[in-house]
Amino acid sequence: MMRRGILLVLPLGLLVLAVGCPPRDPNPSSSNDGSEKNTATPGELRPRVEAALASVKGRELLTTHAFWTIFHAILGMGFETTLVDPPVLDKDGKVVREASTVNAIDYICSGAKVRGMEFIPTLDGLDVATGKQIFVGQGHQDQFIAEMAQWGIARDKKFMVNGKEYTFLDFVNHCRARASTTKNQELSWAIVIIADYFGTDHAWTNNLGEKLHFEDIVRYEVDQPIDEAACGGTHRLFGITWALHRHLQKGGPVTGVWLDAAHHLEKYKDVARKTQNSDGSFSTEYFKSPANAKDAGNRIASTGHIFEWLALYLTDSELEARWVRDAASALAVMILDNQEAALEFGSLYHAAHGLAMYHARLWGVPESHGPLIPLPPKK
Repeated sequence: MMRRGILLVLPLGLLVLAVGCPPRDPNPSSSNDGSEKNTATPGELRPRVEAALASVKGRELLTTHAFWTIFHAILGMGFETTLVDPPVLDKDGKVVREASTVNAIDYICSGAKVRGMEFIPTLDGLDVATGKQIFVGQGHQDQFIAEMAQWGIARDKKFMVNGKEYTFLDFVNHCRARASTTKNQELSWAIVIIADYFGTDHAWTNNLGEKLHFEDIVRYEVDQPIDEAACGGTHRLFGITWALHRHLQKGGPVTGVWLDAAHHLEKYKDVARKTQNSDGSFSTEYFKSPANAKDAGNRIASTGHIFEWLALYLTDSELEARWVRDAASALAVMILDNQEAALEFGSLYHAAHGLAMYHARLWGVPESHGPLIPLPPKK
């Protein structure tokens, strides 16, 4: 049964080590073995996807992991994600405090020290420090905020910063105030935030005194290059898709920039399909050219990011198409084949997020929790 435009829950997964969009293999092979193993009938696919998600959840996540890892884990597994707080030992190695578990988002909100996490009060609200150490802190402007928004975090969710209480809306207000189409910003995450918390008809004046309408942000993102954007441009496509779906949900017409956005997304859907590998995975060169690198990390990164976008973008009938089933199966197999490996965290959790959305849309789950999937109403 298909579910549309609602909060959906799924018993997901967790993991592990580093983070982000790893470098591409400079010498990709033209093919990989195992294409028969990667195929699956509709009946075989669901348990395979669920097994992959369970394997992600089975990876231990610690309070000592970096902020980047922890908030990507929440993206992949939702607000029920837990962290293990390791035991404290004295100088003789005796346990002073036993290990315990804590809820990941509550740990962040409590003001606890997290490696790489820095929230900065501003005149407009709260900012998140970006880019000091790769795969430690936030990697892109507004990334943490947008990833929490994708699970429907409440605007009044409380955050303690330097002993003072703030709310999630303070992050949202700063995001909107900073957003500019003249300052060469990455707006692939801001587009999600502003669409969800202010709407796609919103107009405002930013902190530079520039008058903006939400459609200006959409135009900016549509006109930016895909191949040069983060993770092969998948985050940019994801943000544009999110905005377009929100616009259609309220009955907005597909004209002007919205028509351009729709054509833009269709173009890259076709590229993803045309460059799909025979084993079901997507190109390790993303949308640039066909490629199938041998490195498992690169393959999970590219297939996971592209699949995450497609799980949001595709229509219900397209999700059931053979090429999409093959991609879901290939991604699940890659995760299962590497469940003992030290994989890059950001890519793994984006892959899990994609499989979670796919599972929720295709098979349905209880509607109390789960990734937010804004889809336009059926015609």
